[in-house]
Amino acid sequence: MVEGNEKEVVHQLGGYIRKVRKESGLTMEQLSKKSGVSVLSIGNIENGRTNPTITILWKLSRALNITLSQLIGYSTLTNSVSKDSNTYFISDLTKGWLVQPLFQEDNIEVFRVCLKAHSVNTAQHQPQDSIEVLTVMKGKVSIKVEGKIYHLEAFDTINFRSGMIHEYINDTDDDVLLNIVVKY
Repeated sequence: MVEGNEKEVVHQLGGYIRKVRKESGLTMEQLSKKSGVSVLSIGNIENGRTNPTITILWKLSRALNITLSQLIGYSTLTNSVSKDSNTYFISDLTKGWLVQPLFQEDNIEVFRVCLKAHSVNTAQHQPQDSIEVLTVMKGKVSIKVEGKIYHLEAFDTINFRSGMIHEYINDTDDDVLLNIVVKY
């Protein structure tokens, strides 16, 4: 779900992805092969006909060797303020996952995340050497990393290597709000 004028944001996102792909010297077919995202999907994204899921955006950013924040054209300078009214959520509601990029600086990205009630999201497309620091801002969540489950409540923090498959589990009746910092 993209807040605000969704069509405009989706169109701008698609145009930016096309620009980055071309600057990287890749055809849609080459990007498809590197990312595992179909040529049809890439074309629909670049032409603003579809709002890509966060999973697809992760795949594209890895294939283009840039951060997720850079891919969506959301990179900030130091001493900037991220106002809620100036940002938007990228959704993968099939997994109950809404991500709002806040800051990107060199090799660090900061996200606000909403994990909907009774949802599980499996992350598997982050770079191998990345580290994630997750703080629960509201609610209760379980994080599964390397087969071990960690139960976290409001203001609990965990850090782990995020380049491996990991899961965010919300088995409660309430949405969970998370603050996530990823270091590449």
